[in-house]
Amino acid sequence: MDMLALKKKRDEVSSSHAILIYGDSGCGKTRLAATAATIPALNKIYYIDLENGSDTILNMGLPDEALGKIQLYKICDTRKDPHAMSTMLKMFSAREDIALCEEHGRINCLECTRAKKSTQIFNLTKMTHNDLVIIDSGSQLADCGVNALLKGQPEDAILQIQEWGTVNNWLKSILQTVQAGRYTNVVVLTHVLYDEEYSGTGINKTLIRTKIYPLMGTKTFSTQVGKYFGTIVHLEVKNKKHVGGSSTVYALNTQTKSRLGIKVENANEITMSEILVRGGIIKPMHKE
Repeated sequence: MDMLALKKKRDEVSSSHAILIYGDSGCGKTRLAATAATIPALNKIYYIDLENGSDTILNMGLPDEALGKIQLYKICDTRKDPHAMSTMLKMFSAREDIALCEEHGRINCLECTRAKKSTQIFNLTKMTHNDLVIIDSGSQLADCGVNALLKGQPEDAILQIQEWGTVNNWLKSILQTVQAGRYTNVVVLTHVLYDEEYSGTGINKTLIRTKIYPLMGTKTFSTQVGKYFGTIVHLEVKNKKHVGGSSTVYALNTQTKSRLGIKVENANEITMSEILVRGGIIKPMHKE
């Protein structure tokens, strides 16, 4: 297929897109992602909550119609009882329905089965281009990988270097599915890695520059994680306002990009409509 034919095909049916939104705590990542529920053409949002982001969504004033679109998968995870990483790996690799208990987000939960508590289904292969998966957050998912490897160990126990390789490989397995975009659009939220470069030592040590990357796994993996996404949005708070950018020239020290030419820094207000609709990912609904 030549590129002209590919363009015509994309104009008829858009391909799915992978979006990474990152920033410090409180910069508005979850709030931004949840505004997708107000897009009429978006049918369903599958919100995978690893760090209680649902509290933000419940208190941001979304209309009932929008809240009704958001299916919450709350996956609890601790070092004493880690299961989030294995659950996520299954959710992003299986072709069959995955049943998770609503209380813990656990597959085949014996406690909830015995108590006959509610379950819900996740099946990536049954989703469409007019759906959206949100993972909140990538940095917490990496922590869940650490919990899995340090199960039952003291809280001050740390991973060995080779064990971090295992965590990175788990993340890579999930992100490769996200990158492929075979079934639906995916938004991953995560925190910030500040990569500081110094010259000199001791009292002569001087900060030369700080580079900003999305945080996920090790430092090396974090600096490379952007390759799995078509659009990377960085959010921050400046002058008591939530601001951000997505073009490669937004800030020279900050990793941002968009293969679709999305420039959220030019918007009066940053919303998912600015990314998904104006970016051409989701086609707007037309009145008959």
